[in-house]
Order: sequence, then structure tokens, then C-alpha cells
Amino acid sequence: MTGWNADNAAGPTGQGAVTLVEGSSFCISQANGDILPAHPHGVFYEDTRILSLWSLAINGRPLEPLGAWTPAPYQGTHIGRAAQADGGADSPLTVERKRELGTGIQECITIHNYGLEPAFCELMLSVDADFADLFEVKDGRVRRQWEQIRRPQGDSLRIDALWQGTKKNILVHAPGAEAGTEGLLFRTTIPAHAEWSVRVSAVPVAGDTESLAPLLHAPLVTVSPQEQRLKAWDAGIPSTRLSNPSVDKTLLRSHQDLGALRIVDPAHPDRMVVAAGAPWFMALFGRDSLLASIMIVPLDPTLALGTLQTLADRQGTAVDPLTEEQPGRILHEVRLGVGTGLALGGKSAYYGTADATPLFVTLLGEASRWGLASADIATLAPHADRALDWIRDYGDRDGDGFVEYERLNDQGLINQG
Repeated sequence: MTGWNADNAAGPTGQGAVTLVEGSSFCISQANGDILPAHPHGVFYEDTRILSLWSLAINGRPLEPLGAWTPAPYQGTHIGRAAQADGGADSPLTVERKRELGTGIQECITIHNYGLEPAFCELMLSVDADFADLFEVKDGRVRRQWEQIRRPQGDSLRIDALWQGTKKNILVHAPGAEAGTEGLLFRTTIPAHAEWSVRVSAVPVAGDTESLAPLLHAPLVTVSPQEQRLKAWDAGIPSTRLSNPSVDKTLLRSHQDLGALRIVDPAHPDRMVVAAGAPWFMALFGRDSLLASIMIVPLDPTLALGTLQTLADRQGTAVDPLTEEQPGRILHEVRLGVGTGLALGGKSAYYGTADATPLFVTLLGEASRWGLASADIATLAPHADRALDWIRDYGDRDGDGFVEYERLNDQGLINQG
């Protein structure tokens, strides 16, 4: 369990780094929009870095960052300036990179020429995917070296990778690009006081041609699934107007952050679950997801219901010293990366926590008090009974009325409460 015994505080992402989140996917980049493998940056999908290099150069020179902001948790805008070919300080070319995160990323690159003369631009978008495990990136120790095959074809570049029988793939595409083994190349001349744009996408793929899921909305006039979920979240939360602007801003930010931390149970797309935190903990946790649900249940019991249902589906049924699973126990964390699967014998859930199981019972009680449907309570009640059995039979090892803990193997978490 790489990184689980290390300091769990996320490592520094670098000054000016911009983080986007959408479900369990996230993206960390520099202020100019570039993703460089020397930093803990990248696009992450299912706890794997599917993009480790995403760097734009114009006429062989990187962009000078001018500003960056995030209009939504899953959207980022980066403004940069293209350097002069002769090394001069002033440049008439500015570059706008509008990025949207989903199952991969989509980016609209626009170059504005504010000069009096046409400007020739050679754009090189360098691309790489090391498919490193999230914990490898977080800890700064990427160990697995995947065998890569790069297949440029027309305006697309596909990267296939293999490591000990496990396959990963990603497809990068842009209309009009010249694809090469290192990335995508564009050549254009932009008239004076004009602009040029291109839309680039990078998505994980399964099999030979099919993408895993639609990345984003294709037509610009449609509303993306990300925006639909965000609007539904905004509509369901009571609005507040306070005389103290500082408190008002804090409540608004809390509402926005909770909305950004929602992830979807893949087996049940209608269920929303609260992740533990951005960027490194955009996953289902026991303690963190339950505590956040307890705090928000007066305003939105649906998050509590989704969290309870998802954790109940993965409630322990057997004794497994490797994953620390025990009958009735509520899990600590779910991870989908290759490294975690190896550490847990091919499984994705780790159960080494003392407090998630009591918190499960607590949240069910709170949700009942705040109006969760009686049918839902009745469905979850047997899971609460099994959780109470775990507290008595496994949590309280010496029968003194208190829950104790001790990890069951030397790879597990030392501190489980």
C-alpha cells in the first residue's frame, strides 16, 4: 500500500498550480496550463496518471503565464503570452487555454494576434502518459516503467502501455493536427488583429477504438453532464443572505467545495458520495465521507443516503488479514490504481479503520432524524445491525466497552482512528 504509511498530507503541487476536479478525476497543472512530469502534476483517472506531460510551445518557446482561474471546479482558463522569436520583451500574441475535465480533458486553445502584421505560429503540444499510480506521484517515487507503443495516425496520437499484463491506453486528438510520436503539431499564419483556435481532447480508451466514456458535451451549445450536476446541486441547497459578508462568503465557499467533492458510484450512477478531499483523496472513504455527510445532512440528506448505500454495498463479510476486512466492518478507503490492487491482493478496498463503523451507525441515526425516507432506513437497518456486531465482536477486543485497534499486517495503517 504505497504511501499509506507515509505522511498522508498531500505533497506540494508547486507555486501557482491550478487544480480541477470532476468526480474522482482531477487535473493539476502549472499556471500557464502545462503539465510537467517533474512536478506532482497530471490528469488522473481511476487513481492513475493518464497524462504526465501536456506542454504547449509556440515557435519552440514555452508560454509566459499571465493569469489563471477556475470558473467551475471542472473548468480552468489559462492566459499566457507567446515569446518573441527574436527574444524581444513584447509580443503581440496571447494564448488562451480553456480546459474542461471529465473522463480525460478537453482543451480549446486560442491564439490572439494583436499585432499589425500576420504572425506565423508553429504550435507543438508535447504529450506523454506514464500511467503512474496516484501514490507514486504523490510520494514523488514513480517506480513502474510501462512499455509504450506510440501510434500517430493523421490528427490523432494513441499511446498504448503494458506492465505485467495490465494494459492502459489513451487517445489524443485535434482536428487538423499533424500527429507525431511526441505529440501534435500545428502550423498556421494568423492575420493581424485576428485569432486562431483548435480543440484538443485526451481520453482513456478501452480496446482498439472505443473510448471509455463520452468525454464532454460535443456541441458547444449543449449543457455538459458536469454543468447539469452542478446546477442541480445549486438548486437543491437553500440560499442564505447574511448581514456579515465574511460569514456569507464562507457559507458560499463551503457550498461550492462540497459540490465539487461529490463523486458518483460507478455501479449506481444515481448515487452521489462525498469524497475525502482534493486533489489526492477524490475517492470513497469511510471516516471522511461519513463525517462530511453528517455535517451536511440537515441541508441535503441525499448525500448521506448515497454514502450509506455505497458503504453498505462494500461492508465486510469475511476475515481477510491483508485488507483487514472483517464481518460488518465499514471500509477505510477505496482505490483503483495498480499499486493498491497489488498490495491488497487484487482488491480495491482497505478496511483498516476503527471509527468508520460506529460513524456509519451514527449517520444512519442522524439521517433518520432529518427526514430520510423510512423505506431507505429499513433497507439500511440490517447493515447497522451488522456494524454493531462488529463493534462488539471485533472492535472491542478485550470486552472493556471501548473499541481498540491494531493493524493486522505490517503494510496496514498504523493509526486507524
